[in-house]
Amino acid sequence: MTATDAEEAPEQWNAYNYLISFIDLLGQRDALKGQGLLPVFKTEEDHKQFISTLKDSIGSILRLQVRADDMLREGQRDRPESPFRASLSDEQKVLWDEMSRARVTTQRWSDGLVSFVCLGDKNIKCPLNSVFNVFGSAGSLCFMGLASRRPLRGAIDVAWGVEIHPGELYGAAVARAYELESIYAQYPRIVIGPRVVAFLEAHKNNQEQDVYSANNRALAELCLGMLAQDADGIWILHYLGERFRHAVTHRHHSDLYSRARKFVEEQLQLH
Repeated sequence: MTATDAEEAPEQWNAYNYLISFIDLLGQRDALKGQGLLPVFKTEEDHKQFISTLKDSIGSILRLQVRADDMLREGQRDRPESPFRASLSDEQKVLWDEMSRARVTTQRWSDGLVSFVCLGDKNIKCPLNSVFNVFGSAGSLCFMGLASRRPLRGAIDVAWGVEIHPGELYGAAVARAYELESIYAQYPRIVIGPRVVAFLEAHKNNQEQDVYSANNRALAELCLGMLAQDADGIWILHYLGERFRHAVTHRHHSDLYSRARKFVEEQLQLH
């Protein structure tokens, strides 16, 4: 891109509102404490120690990325024909597929992840499908992080953004989600911005009777049911709650809960 291209580009960019999830893997600063230039390996033991540091830090990041990719792929993949869809007419199947379509984009960010949904995407008739996928992915990653002894924290917010390049989001959405995560999350929880709550409430209270509005309304109610206000009054994604269990973690919930609780109790005793 030339300087002239860059000056002309803003006319081609489109700003939309985005729902964004910012996830940060905790403990990476400690894992890299004292590191600087690439060390000179005087012994085989020095080399092994450095490789151990790489595995401990980069391995955690790769596991987070793989889990996130798997969950988002599962949420958006084409599923085998269900008995209900098979019973529909061809015209109804088109409508059903439009109602079910979701699109979530993930941007890798050092030791974290940014997942976002363009709320102005004209090809997505029911954006709450994508919002639900972001909620499910963020909550599951936080839950699994505790269960696997690799805690993380995050935040979800709504604000404007621009995709400078496909899959590269810039704007208030990124800044606000990062601010919530870095300042307010503080420990392994997913903080929900007040604009997200207002967005969900607006869809819940939308009285339009078309099928898309009805589906968005039901999904907004489901997402609101997965929220709670924490002891400090901040809205969080309640991934330990019954609504999250029913909608997302299903039969895995009890095992994740027992493993996560064991880790938390060990950390409380240690610190």
